[in-house]
Amino acid sequence: MKYLFLLVVFNLCLVCHTHAQSDTLQWTIQMGGQTSGLFKYLKNADGSYTEWFRFNDRGRGDSTVVHYRLNDHSYMTWMDAKGVDYFKKPIFETFSIQSGIASWENPVEKEQRKIEGDMVYIPLKARGGISYANFFQTPDHAVNLLPSGRQKLTELQEYTLKDGRKISLVSLSGTGLTPQYVWLDSQHNFFALPSDWFAILPKGDEGLNPELLAIQKGVEQNYYKELKTKFAKKVTSGLAVTHATLFNPKSGTAQPNSTILIENGTITQVGPDKSVTVPQGFQVVDAQGKFVMPGLWDMHVHYGQGTDGLLHLGNGITNVRDMGNSESMLDEKKQIDDGLVLGPRIQAMCGFIDGAGPYAGPTGARINSVDEGIAAVKKYKTMGYTQIKLYSSIKPEWVKPIAAEAHRNGMRVSGHIPAHMLASEAIDAGYDEIQHMNMVFLNFLGKDLDTRTPVRFHAVAQNAAMLDLNSAPVKAFIKQLVAKKTVIDPTISFFETMFIPTKGKPVPTMAPVVDRLPLDLQREYKSGGALEVPAGREETYAKSFQNMLKMVKVLHNNGVVIVPGTDDVPGFVLHKELENYVRAGIPNAAVLKIATLQSATVAGKEKTYGTLEPGKAADIILIDGNPLNNISDIRKVETVIKGQEIYQTKDLLNAVSIRYFK
Repeated sequence: MKYLFLLVVFNLCLVCHTHAQSDTLQWTIQMGGQTSGLFKYLKNADGSYTEWFRFNDRGRGDSTVVHYRLNDHSYMTWMDAKGVDYFKKPIFETFSIQSGIASWENPVEKEQRKIEGDMVYIPLKARGGISYANFFQTPDHAVNLLPSGRQKLTELQEYTLKDGRKISLVSLSGTGLTPQYVWLDSQHNFFALPSDWFAILPKGDEGLNPELLAIQKGVEQNYYKELKTKFAKKVTSGLAVTHATLFNPKSGTAQPNSTILIENGTITQVGPDKSVTVPQGFQVVDAQGKFVMPGLWDMHVHYGQGTDGLLHLGNGITNVRDMGNSESMLDEKKQIDDGLVLGPRIQAMCGFIDGAGPYAGPTGARINSVDEGIAAVKKYKTMGYTQIKLYSSIKPEWVKPIAAEAHRNGMRVSGHIPAHMLASEAIDAGYDEIQHMNMVFLNFLGKDLDTRTPVRFHAVAQNAAMLDLNSAPVKAFIKQLVAKKTVIDPTISFFETMFIPTKGKPVPTMAPVVDRLPLDLQREYKSGGALEVPAGREETYAKSFQNMLKMVKVLHNNGVVIVPGTDDVPGFVLHKELENYVRAGIPNAAVLKIATLQSATVAGKEKTYGTLEPGKAADIILIDGNPLNNISDIRKVETVIKGQEIYQTKDLLNAVSIRYFK
């Protein structure tokens, strides 16, 4: 799901090659270093342009064709686009300017606006039809955008390739949350978008990704180091949090008028205000009227450099578990641990393993035999990973020996359930945890489905509503989960966005905060949910989500351990996940425990994190509200204490143009 957020960013900086010397140009799209698609540009005989953009991500992925015309200043004056979006929903988009009136239409917008001068239209779903030449025609290298905003280009660094070609790294600001980086050629035309996850590189120059990315990351890291210096208030003395309403995840209660003493990032004393003396010289944080609790955990992220760290901390998330990433994650974790950039503690990392083939996962080890899988486990262990994540293309007979090797190395095993295997079989073969609630429901739909593909979503959407949660098969499966102490990571909120049609309305995961976001992101998140719900099946899809939500409560009631994960936009979606647990019927206190002590325990970190007790890390959030009474108050985090550092969430969010909750 990480790509949904990435594509919002790429849509703001992917542009055409309007002054190219060749009439046809092509780029390769790579995901996790593997070729997955193409971006192609063609100048037609009539002076118009055509761009193709398509990629395959395990059966998902955009596929669009954009036709357009430019005026003498290289500004688009007409466009017609068709295709499908990431989840294969049909899309269309038109744009034109006539007599000073700009008109555009797509599946969720139909607007007209009088304009003066040249403006750049940003397509909502299609990708292409814009030119970097526009920026270089203005004194400040900035252009006005439609429907709204202004984007500025800054030239950062020139670079000469080994064959003598000169390229340059530039940043774009004014859209998205932080600057987006892109490489241009010597004629200021688009050259490349390098990335660990989703890269666009000139055909024939695919090997440049590591070289260009290293330079780009250096620039990005400097930016985020500056943010850390600006917003992390270092505590040089002892620290006291006084007058707090202090939540204890063990008891599920909150004690008013409490004081916490902290030295060198460790809690030394906790007790009533009247019984705890604040030593002279301690810095005091007055928590009068605030709900104080351990920092939140997101147990399903795919952490990326950039806004992720800021969004996590800005929403009270101080600890995360990475569920699969490139090996560059090791460097990112070290940067955070060394205090160079801001971010949550990456408490656990999962080594990602999938079977090689057309539906292989986007990162990690792609194996062709069980021996390769065992070797991958050993490699991940030496690199410091604590968990193995198996994916959909693993052959079912490989699971048991790979899981056994992971267990011999003291590593947990989790993941998707491989295609043509039941969840119950995966548990017997060694799974300690299952990712995503759809994998639970697929257990009752048989083994014939090819769940390497998006059928793993569609089949559940069409059938989950009919599953009787009181049936003998469901009860037997839950009994197995309890007996094997299998953990479930539901990511339930993602399926609300996927199954509930929201055309023209904000997606459910972001609806509570969408009006606080920059206008360009508001537009994206108001463009509808993920799946194309067949006409007449809306009620079925909605009931399927409701039954999945009920399953969360059934699992909890039966003692199955649940951990809160998002696999989505950092920070905000975790709040939605916790709200959905309460919506399912789990008591607020239990949900707060799930998001703190229970997560720390599953990560093997409960001795240091998860509660606010002497000897544990200062991992504390202050909330202007009481989530025991209203779980949505979890969104009102004001202050984050992470070890020796204090952050004000208002400052963090405002830094990326997100309005604070007040």
